[in-house]
Amino acid sequence: MSGFWEKYRARRRLGRQVSFWYQPRYDVPSLSKLAKSLGIVALRGKLALAQLAKRGLIKPGDLKRFPLASIKDLEAFHGKDYLERAGRPGTLAHIFGIPPEATDVDQILSAVRWAVSGTYQATRSVLKDEARLAINFGGGFHHAEPEMGSGFCVFNDVGIAIRKVREAGFRGKIAIVDLDFHQGNGNSAGFLHDPSVAIYSLHGAIWTDQAKAGDYNRNLSGAVGDANYLAALHESLPGFLKEHEPALLHFIAGDDVLERDMLGEFQLSLSGVRERDRYVLDLVDENNIPTVVTLAGGYSLRASQATLNLALLALGIEKELEIEDGVEAAPQFRRLMASIDPSDPQFSADASDWSEADLFPDWKPQLGANNGTPSAYEIERKMENSGVLEKYRGEGWSDFRVTLDLQDPEHRKVIVRARQGTPGAPLITVTGLT
Repeated sequence: MSGFWEKYRARRRLGRQVSFWYQPRYDVPSLSKLAKSLGIVALRGKLALAQLAKRGLIKPGDLKRFPLASIKDLEAFHGKDYLERAGRPGTLAHIFGIPPEATDVDQILSAVRWAVSGTYQATRSVLKDEARLAINFGGGFHHAEPEMGSGFCVFNDVGIAIRKVREAGFRGKIAIVDLDFHQGNGNSAGFLHDPSVAIYSLHGAIWTDQAKAGDYNRNLSGAVGDANYLAALHESLPGFLKEHEPALLHFIAGDDVLERDMLGEFQLSLSGVRERDRYVLDLVDENNIPTVVTLAGGYSLRASQATLNLALLALGIEKELEIEDGVEAAPQFRRLMASIDPSDPQFSADASDWSEADLFPDWKPQLGANNGTPSAYEIERKMENSGVLEKYRGEGWSDFRVTLDLQDPEHRKVIVRARQGTPGAPLITVTGLT
């Protein structure tokens, strides 16, 4: 296929049949820096999108914009006690395997909440038939259980998305097809007593023995390469889909099944993973199932290449395209990111003068030095629990974001931003409290 027709076909599919979801704030700078020092590629979705942008296959306006997941959204799947613990450095240090003193609570939880929102909003989109296939270039946090996080997973994006669309009235059957190397204990625990959600998992590491009738769990051991992995998939997945007839499917496309992955033991080649993804996408297309794809595990440049291959398949492109060194600095990618990032120029200070008493009627954040200052996540969580944010939602406000400005020790600030009106309205500063 020539370059012109390649782009033409991709452009026709993108938006009509396929949607892409990503936010620059998926990045956790402190974790990305640590990952790089260990030889780990932390954001493979970013590299895949950068290559698509440089090739002209995706342009500004093609990526969907969406709000930050609220604490209330998280409560759809997770208990309040766990959400309180998740804001502690020690909890996050355990989940990510890093020292507590190196844990930036707000940086980590903000990034996770953005990725959670990407999966949830993508799910809403496919159910509204805006596109039958949605790919979130992040997410897949399948180790997060309702009351516990583990394995780099704090909040379970797929679990939250499913619970949220159920709250909105969706009653169809749902399938989770999990092809990460590691079994998704979070979804197994979260939907253990929900027969309307069926889980299919083909994995090489057992994380739980919890399962219900109708779930399919198969642990592959030994030297698992392309042939035996694909044979197992072909033998079991069509029957699983036929049995459950899902009206919505979440495909957790983990790429830690690749050979030489740092955390996996399978020996799949890039072409093998490409065939795996092609097979799943073809099946859901044949069965006309609205589908959301999330990335899950995979921590190498080769995993980024596998993600790019998946995106190309979704766009109907058979031609191979390699990720170029330094592609994330390409001007086409910078323009793409600028088109979806609601960055500071959109903020207008003091557009709405909410008082301290409005936002904190029963308590006041104490912005003391060092360990005396709570995280922005903790402040927002208390605002949610107090009913303040729900009150303002009822008045037409949405997409609340709480941040801290601690640069000046004498004038530490809590800054609250929100939108009023439509989802596309400007994000404005409603108050800044010292």
